[in-house]
Amino acid sequence: MAVLTAIYAGYGYVSGTLQPLTKSLDLFFLLPVFFAILVSLTGKKWSSTLLGTIVGLLFLYPTAGVPLSPHITISLIVNGLVFDMYLRESKTSLYDLSRRQLVTAGALSNLGMAVAGLLVFQIFGQAQPAYLWALALIGNPSVGAGGGFFGAIVVERVKGLQTRRVLEATASMKVRA
Repeated sequence: MAVLTAIYAGYGYVSGTLQPLTKSLDLFFLLPVFFAILVSLTGKKWSSTLLGTIVGLLFLYPTAGVPLSPHITISLIVNGLVFDMYLRESKTSLYDLSRRQLVTAGALSNLGMAVAGLLVFQIFGQAQPAYLWALALIGNPSVGAGGGFFGAIVVERVKGLQTRRVLEATASMKVRA
């Protein structure tokens, strides 16, 4: 988890300088990728929430041209929480998640993130125009689904390598015997 936190936080600060260009879509894609990898390979409950909370707290420190941004912290916590809650309610082993489950979790968690972030702006800051709400409520889940899909592919690849290593080790043990 520490490695994923460091990568996301470091990349997030770099991405913050490119935000006028990327509109943070790269981060919205990367978060479900990391959640899918973390949950699928560790099998730990609430690991996405923990990762989202840690990264969100790191983003409270204003840097990379981004002022103090509590909406980012709240959005990241909600993102991890929704990802974990969906997978928890799917009644499947966290080690045996399907691609569909990870795609759906990515889409729903990014939808939750969009709603949470925009609500913070509506309540405490400047009101956002309706077209921005529509764009966020359609775009964020789409990007999250893409991130969940890519994360599932990475997980399948890693698990395939692990299985192959176990089979090779078993075969070499039989040859020695």
